[in-house]
Amino acid sequence: MVQAEQDTIVRKISKADATTIDAAEGVVEAFVNTMGVVDHDGEVIDIKAFSDSILKGGQTVAWFHDQSVPVGKVIDAAPVEGGVDEATGMAMGQLKAVMQFNMNTQRGREAFADVQFGSVKEWSVGFRSLSDEIEMLADGTKARVIDALDWVEVSPVLRGASPNTQTINSKSASDALDTEEVVDDATDTEAELVRESIEITKIQLTLETQNNG
Repeated sequence: MVQAEQDTIVRKISKADATTIDAAEGVVEAFVNTMGVVDHDGEVIDIKAFSDSILKGGQTVAWFHDQSVPVGKVIDAAPVEGGVDEATGMAMGQLKAVMQFNMNTQRGREAFADVQFGSVKEWSVGFRSLSDEIEMLADGTKARVIDALDWVEVSPVLRGASPNTQTINSKSASDALDTEEVVDDATDTEAELVRESIEITKIQLTLETQNNG
């Protein structure tokens, strides 16, 4: 793999719809990135690319990728696998993150309110690519595959590159302290939902490509 420029922050955004809203005390659970499939930028993120960053932790929740406007922090995260993508031949899945908005600041409360209300429906991760290379995929096409990255922040946004992110849940801080149970208990039903979600998104991406062509 080619060692990439580490000073350049790449941003991947995904389409999302809020699903379940609980008590509004600032903790949100969401799928923030889709991996193993070709995104709007013609790139593929390996499902293991976030592993080191997840172990390190410390990611900020920023407002529309403006790192001068932090609105919260990532509490925990884990990939949820959804089988193998036929086009890329790679394991596909989504990155599930538990995030807490800073409800002690006006900007944190406003950002959380927008997510809870559903006026901001997509999520985007900002990262530095550490290792990537143009590779031949299973379907005979070529794409840039990112297999190692430094995850810096995640943002609620209006429109993005990574397909099909979504807010899963928002709950009280007291309910979300045991985050290991939230992100580690990926059930068969959840994995099936991830697979179905990615398949729907791939159809949407194909239609968008045809329309733009």
